[in-house]
Amino acid sequence: MRLHRLSAVPLAVLLLAGCYHYVPTERYAQPRGTAVRASLDSLASFELSAVTVNNIERVDGEMVRLDQGDMVLSASWLHSIIGNGFDGGGWTVRIPESNLMSLQLKKVSLWRTGVVIGGLVLATWVGFDQLGGGTQAGGGGGGTGPIS
Repeated sequence: MRLHRLSAVPLAVLLLAGCYHYVPTERYAQPRGTAVRASLDSLASFELSAVTVNNIERVDGEMVRLDQGDMVLSASWLHSIIGNGFDGGGWTVRIPESNLMSLQLKKVSLWRTGVVIGGLVLATWVGFDQLGGGTQAGGGGGGTGPIS
C-alpha cells in the first residue's frame, strides 16, 4: 500500500508541470528569465550548436534581453511550420523585432491546476476504495480472550 502512495507524488508533479497557458502581452521588454512564446511574422532559420533549423514559426524560451532591436531568447523549443519541433537546448536565438508578430507570457492556469488536483484526489480515493485501503475487515488481534 505504501508503494501506491509514494508513486502518486511523482505523477502529481509531472501533471502539475503541464498546468500552464500562454497569455498575450503588448510589452516586448520582459524581465530576464521570463518564460515567453514568440510568434514570428515570417519563417526564420536558427543555428543551434552545429545544426540549422529552418521554417520556424514560433519560439518558446526564456527572455534574455532586448538588444538593438532584436529579442534575445534562451530557446527551449522551436516550432516548425511543417509540424516538427526542435529542442532549443537553451541555445541563444536572436529574433529581429521587425519579425516578431506577437509575444505571449507563460502563466500558471488556476483552472487547469484545479482540475488536475481534483482528478488526482478522486483517483486516489477511488483507488484506495477499490483496494480496500481504508479499514481492515475481520477484526484483529491474537488475544487470549476477555479480560476480567
